[in-house]
Amino acid sequence: MREKYDWVDRTLFILFSYAHITDWELADSERSLIQSKTRYIFKIINGDLLKYPPDIIEKKMIKAYQYWYEVQEESLDEVLSELQEVAAQIKFQNWFDSDFADKLIGFLGEIAKADGVVLDSEKFTLVDLANLWDVKPHL
Repeated sequence: MREKYDWVDRTLFILFSYAHITDWELADSERSLIQSKTRYIFKIINGDLLKYPPDIIEKKMIKAYQYWYEVQEESLDEVLSELQEVAAQIKFQNWFDSDFADKLIGFLGEIAKADGVVLDSEKFTLVDLANLWDVKPHL
């Protein structure tokens, strides 16, 4: 797991990676949906947004996208490895609970539907992640 990223970046990495590896495309609709979820993720992890500059959400979105892009440029295996490690380690963060896990699984379900087609690989990946986090899949 890359140390130069915080848990907002890593959580968004999960969303970007999931959107890409399940159908080998990161559609604009998926990117827009991830952007719409960033505020919620940031608030859960870091608390009150008023303590941060107004452009913090945009900056986190850009940083997380660069994180995902950097890893996927290396190889698909590297994306899968990073994704597995982040998904496993997120469970041990003090702000990560079943409600947050359930929300993330819901977000991933929305991402799966964002391009208009839900593939079997998206369903399988979502179920696998939901099982890891001990929540029910949303599709």
